[in-house]
Amino acid sequence: MGQKAAMVNTLRYGGLSSAEAQSRLLSHGQNALSSERAENALMILARQFKNIIIFMLFGAAGISYMLDEHVEFVIVLLIIVITVLIGFFEEYKASRDMEALKRLTPRTARVLRDSKETTIDAAFVVVDDIILLRRGEIVSADARLLSSEELLVDESALTGESNAVEKSIASPNERGRTVFSGAAVLAGEAVAKVQHIGHESEIGKIATMMSGIELQVTPLQRRLDRLGKQFSVIVFAICIGILLLGIARGSAFSASLLLAVSVAVAGIPESLPAVIGVALAIGTKRMAKQGAIIKRLPVVETLGTCTIICTDKTGTLTQNKMVIESIYTPDVTVQVTGEGFSPEGLFLRENETIDPKKHHAIQKMLEIGTLCNNSTLEKRGGEWCINGESTEGALVVLARKAGIDREDLHTRCPRVHEHPFDPTRKLMSSVHLVKKKPIVYAKGAPEMILLRCKQYLAGGGVHAMTTKMREEVTEQQRVYATQGMRVLALAYKEHQGKTYEIHRIESGLIFVGLVAMRDPPAPGVKEAIAQCEAAGIWTVMITGDNEITATAIAEDLGIYASGDRVVSGEDLDRMSDDAFAKIANEVAVFARMTPAHKLRIVKALQTAGNIVAMTGDGVNDAPALKKADIGVAMGKRGTEVAKEAADMVITDDHFATIAVAVREGRTIYANIRKFIYYMFAANFSEVLLILIATLLGVLPPLTPIMILFINLVTSDVPAMGLCFERPPEKVMRQRPRNPKEGVLNEYLFFKIGQVVPVIVLGTIVLFIWEYTVHKAPILQAQTVAFVTIIFFELFHAFNAKSWDETAFSRKTFTNPVLYAGYAVSILLTIAAVYVPAAQDLFGTYPLALSDWLVVLAVTFSIILFTEIQKTAINAELAEHESLSPFTHRKAK
Repeated sequence: MGQKAAMVNTLRYGGLSSAEAQSRLLSHGQNALSSERAENALMILARQFKNIIIFMLFGAAGISYMLDEHVEFVIVLLIIVITVLIGFFEEYKASRDMEALKRLTPRTARVLRDSKETTIDAAFVVVDDIILLRRGEIVSADARLLSSEELLVDESALTGESNAVEKSIASPNERGRTVFSGAAVLAGEAVAKVQHIGHESEIGKIATMMSGIELQVTPLQRRLDRLGKQFSVIVFAICIGILLLGIARGSAFSASLLLAVSVAVAGIPESLPAVIGVALAIGTKRMAKQGAIIKRLPVVETLGTCTIICTDKTGTLTQNKMVIESIYTPDVTVQVTGEGFSPEGLFLRENETIDPKKHHAIQKMLEIGTLCNNSTLEKRGGEWCINGESTEGALVVLARKAGIDREDLHTRCPRVHEHPFDPTRKLMSSVHLVKKKPIVYAKGAPEMILLRCKQYLAGGGVHAMTTKMREEVTEQQRVYATQGMRVLALAYKEHQGKTYEIHRIESGLIFVGLVAMRDPPAPGVKEAIAQCEAAGIWTVMITGDNEITATAIAEDLGIYASGDRVVSGEDLDRMSDDAFAKIANEVAVFARMTPAHKLRIVKALQTAGNIVAMTGDGVNDAPALKKADIGVAMGKRGTEVAKEAADMVITDDHFATIAVAVREGRTIYANIRKFIYYMFAANFSEVLLILIATLLGVLPPLTPIMILFINLVTSDVPAMGLCFERPPEKVMRQRPRNPKEGVLNEYLFFKIGQVVPVIVLGTIVLFIWEYTVHKAPILQAQTVAFVTIIFFELFHAFNAKSWDETAFSRKTFTNPVLYAGYAVSILLTIAAVYVPAAQDLFGTYPLALSDWLVVLAVTFSIILFTEIQKTAINAELAEHESLSPFTHRKAK
């Protein structure tokens, strides 16, 4: 169906009026599936209690109550309430944030309203709406076909079968004449009338039978949950030991049990789930603000492990503003000036301005480029823009520079048929009535056009195509390609006959000439590619351009270097999967590729051991986007099918945004590990402190209620602030993380194991010194131990901010949330020591200034200890780096 014909067929249906559509929307609700409805607050709150850690805390509260320790009972309940509320608010906020992110990339639908075509949010489609469908769109509701042209859909969202299904008004059964909500349009176009929406649609009925969908849990969350449970079991075992040792040494059972319960509460990492939610929520919001919309939470973790980004060229690496710079015909070569889509420029032959309409071949090229074209040029907000594909837009702009108006020419030469561009044929053709005679116009890849040409235009006449002419055209194409320009060939012929089969239309053409165009690199792309390379992420370019053009552009962007491979679509077709996998890591540029090739590329790179991010925007990109570890769809030019298949949508179609998302993914993971480093060191220190004191047979350095205060006030409050750490400078100069690596790996366990003895030893030494040497009252000695372990933990937060950079820099003071937590903890600690009511409650003693000076001097040592360690490690790493041999950037 031609473009003009399609328009006539759709507009004759009229559609609903805006008023009627609004009335139906208010009466019947939005076109949304029941499974898409957000969980209510009560459901999210109830889920917070489905946690073994909360059960253990309830057990501790029950034991305290049975021992008539009502203060401890209240404090443990307070810890439970705070933990549950933090988890609830963060999960509730995260669910709202995820809903907001979904709204940033809404599914749209083209409908007829008031006899005009308009695009609306798919949620606003109502029964009896007339919807328009074309390749690359998702069907928004169940609808019966009114007209169709070669319509193929993928109903796998409904049936699970991925085979293409043909739909037609001529189908003998009702299902064949109906399109269903969620189906992807693979080919053709259609007009349909909506019958069912939302939960009344076929896919909606399936959704209502489901009991509900749990909030998505990432692999990282599962691993951390498992880690928290394992740590809790270890703490519980230690507490049993403390209880048994206390009884063996003659302590009262109730006192030993209360102490063991308090230690268990201190050691249980109850804030771990909330911190994960906070970190993920902060990271996804940061990404959204910078143009990266995360559709599935697991991709946040995967971003930190990415080793290869396979990216399209046009619009992602480049500005998608093709500008034609040169025209070649067998008679003459002409240079064209101008920038962007502005229709202002000159035609120069040997630096002399010429009138292109006075040159027969150039005039014919302008005619072909304008008629065999579906894009239009318009001015929006003072800026020239293209409606349609950039390459076609460049031809429309070229014609306007010569004074040819697209709409006027299409009116005088109406289109009667079109064979759209296909990535396999690599060309487009259309048939127009020129003075009532059917003329075929074609444009496409030079090698594909030349194959179909038997003649060429030169000297105002048509000549038989010769080998010499083919070689001349091919050589000119090569010259343009080495300059990094994209080349299109243009041809035409008079059509004989009344049918428009593709083999008849696209054969026996007359070659006219070549146009060479350039798409400038997008700002910041080269720097982003270099940044990814420094991060151990290899960028691979996939393009439809030929090898020479693709290599020139890739070399200019820093993607291609001497020694890298360039593989064409033909090369790939000749390779077996095993042979391709062996060389996949050596390929920097894939040229003359079709979307179908992308799936093979993903599989081969994954087989070679890579974590692959793949960009795409078309229907045929969907399989590769699904197969990739990180599918990235384009927000501006991406089809609904591509967006549905992807894990992430970049709203500006810019490669640099992918690099930003990788940086944020790495930052989220790093911040979670910082929290673990801080919290596990603090919790384990409190547990060991009591265990060692019990083993030594001395009085406990901390009372049960002091332990609960530390856990409530100083362990969790500052630790939450670590989730708000900004990306460190070196985060994109580190190699990708091994996806098999545990969160608490050997290095992190080693770091925790180094600081725990410092905290425990410093606290117990000060306690014993106060009690045995200074002969201080037990309350004073316990208060010294109390404030000592608190400030050890607060100072340790400085260490957790960065594992390799010094704490004595201005960057240390760049996290206001963390320092607000410090302030709260310090003020509450001072209140616990000096407020009389708090002294009675916690059993504290007012300390003198000299006590504080000693405490601060001892606790500050944890920073000095860690700084010495950082300096030694950094010096050794620098020495190793200087002695290591140089390796090529692609070395794996």
